[in-house]
Amino acid sequence: MKLYQEKNNYELLEIHPDVAPTEIRHAYKILFDLYQDESIATYSFFSEKERKEILSSLEKAYLTLIDPESRKLYDRDLVGIGGLEEERTYSNHKKNPSSIYDFKKTHVQGLVTIRDPEELKYRASQNPVIQNILDQDTITGRDIKKIRTELKITLEEIAEATKVRIEMLRIIEEDNQELFLPMVYMTGFLKSYARYLQLDEVVILDGFIKYIDKGK
Repeated sequence: MKLYQEKNNYELLEIHPDVAPTEIRHAYKILFDLYQDESIATYSFFSEKERKEILSSLEKAYLTLIDPESRKLYDRDLVGIGGLEEERTYSNHKKNPSSIYDFKKTHVQGLVTIRDPEELKYRASQNPVIQNILDQDTITGRDIKKIRTELKITLEEIAEATKVRIEMLRIIEEDNQELFLPMVYMTGFLKSYARYLQLDEVVILDGFIKYIDKGK
């Protein structure tokens, strides 16, 4: 696995070299939001100083790739050193792959139940099943699913509210670790999930990461 200092701009933003500008913006927003959160250093393999360096590198990568002219020059240099094949550049192969976050509006938007945060928080605090899960040292995806079902909230509702693709939420709930994305992404997904259910995101993240680490 490459260190972030060794990655090119596309690798830093975790995108393909032929993505459209909209996908560059989406990727940057996701990573910037995640690394901007100071608490993420607790759940990752880098220090606070490295977190700030990564943020700076992400910004430089974004500013280079979002501008058509600077991107063209960057791609040319990358091709010149053998870091990119000519046919894989955006100008030669335009496409717009799906984002891991769902930024598109769907036909169900507006039909999602509006939840009262205080009511959700109260229901969770009074539910012995949920409290037992939150008291565990480790928390699995199936545990998180159990909390959701105890609160009678559908996965579709969470996907619509958080804009995380429902397929990724299912992967988490099924503990399908083979399909897990890098932990920096998984952390963001879990935080969004926990916030929507009005759960303590630190408890959820800490328990989930301990569960993942035990399986290594």
